[in-house]
Amino acid sequence: EKLIALSHTEVVVQVNGKRRGSITLAVDAAEEDALVAAKALPTIAAILGGNEPKRVIYVPGRILNLVVPR
Repeated sequence: EKLIALSHTEVVVQVNGKRRGSITLAVDAAEEDALVAAKALPTIAAILGGNEPKRVIYVPGRILNLVVPR
């Protein structure tokens, strides 16, 4: 039986711990790539309002959490 290597995966995007969307990335995507893809989502762009997140927590292949001041 052959194992199929996945080249892309769905990463959940959260803002302050709440799910706000998801992005499809390469399995080995860097944090910078994940951040660029997340900022392209309309909901994330609206929440950030052009500002940078205070902190970025990225677990490759699973989750991207952006911490923004309220």
